[in-house]
Amino acid sequence: MTYGKYVPVLWLVVLMIISACNSNCQKEDEENGLEKLSASMKRYKTQWEDKEPRENEFYTCFKYKALKGLEYEEGISRRDPSSVIKVDDKYYVYYTRSPKTEAPVGYKRATDKLPANTWDLCDIFYATSTDGKTWEEQGVAASRGPEGEFDDRSVFTPDIMVYKGKYYLYYQAVKTPYKQRTRNVIGMSWADSPEGPWHRHPSSVLEPGEMGEWEGEEDDRRKIKSYGAFDSHKVHDPNLIVRDGKIWMYYKAHPMGVQSKLKKPYPDFSMGVAMAETPEGPFEKHSLNPISASGHEALVWPYKEGVATIIIANGPEKNTVQWARDGVNFEVKAHVVLPPDAAGLFCPDKYDNTKNGKGFTWGLCHIAQRPDRPWAYLIGFECDLSSEVEKSQFKKENIRFDEYSRVNSNRAFVWKK
Repeated sequence: MTYGKYVPVLWLVVLMIISACNSNCQKEDEENGLEKLSASMKRYKTQWEDKEPRENEFYTCFKYKALKGLEYEEGISRRDPSSVIKVDDKYYVYYTRSPKTEAPVGYKRATDKLPANTWDLCDIFYATSTDGKTWEEQGVAASRGPEGEFDDRSVFTPDIMVYKGKYYLYYQAVKTPYKQRTRNVIGMSWADSPEGPWHRHPSSVLEPGEMGEWEGEEDDRRKIKSYGAFDSHKVHDPNLIVRDGKIWMYYKAHPMGVQSKLKKPYPDFSMGVAMAETPEGPFEKHSLNPISASGHEALVWPYKEGVATIIIANGPEKNTVQWARDGVNFEVKAHVVLPPDAAGLFCPDKYDNTKNGKGFTWGLCHIAQRPDRPWAYLIGFECDLSSEVEKSQFKKENIRFDEYSRVNSNRAFVWKK
């Protein structure tokens, strides 16, 4: 059959549809008084509802301050703090901690004693505080698994969940040898007390998705023949809430071939979510994954009837606060400047199965390694992402930097020692 004679008719139909859509959009603009506005002003009136950032409940700036007890220490890396929980009159935080070692040497030179990076050869430690400012390191919570197990090389990037009177630590885990192409999983340990003893769950609770195909034998994560699933290489940074009677695990995902030159079906960095009826799983990945095409660590909290998230560092929607009524279909609600890196929030109702999340005003985060200070350490931050408080100092917009990349003390964003 010859279709050539129908092409002009098809084009006519397409043009009629486009014309009708434009006409409908123009009619809607006229009805809403938007026909003579620029695209930016239309967004100001519709998406932003005629509100300045100071009027936006999702907008905040951040104040950072040093912590006592978890400062920079030569030879030891402390990073990736969990959510902060309060039990009786004491705060608890769990974090990635290395033994005292030489500076990381990279994947090619790493040994069983020399780490590849600041999250290699690590265990999960914990610290306690009575005021959230001065902390005392208590020791190991979850440790690496036995030789030959899925978690024998390193356990890191934890989150803590309080559920039905017990405590659950979820964390990223890798098996020896640790290379660029090493896949990782999420493991779990549980305890009857926030201080342990901790019982290691014998198997992983979340694994990467369907594999693509590597190209060649070289240990280079960029070289692939096919991508596989959006989380075909790594599942990172578990972050937990309890919602609708289920455990929701949000996590950062990498496909195989991060920075590959192949046409990609998924971003290099994205966020997925998986749900379970019980803490040990099975966790079922959501059909709409990835639910965010931007971000680095997964960071979520219940807010009002939905779920909020801070998206940092990577992707076209980085440095935004987003919200989803259903916990899945997120929309940008505010743009923020210098949000906390690898944050752990003090959010008291994070695991309450609440229908009216209150938000938070403080937490911990880390300062990453740099060449002259090759070990990470923890600091504190404050903000206003709470529905119960109103702190105008965190609604300022004119963030300015001095020559040391720290804002002058008369600004909302400050560093305090």
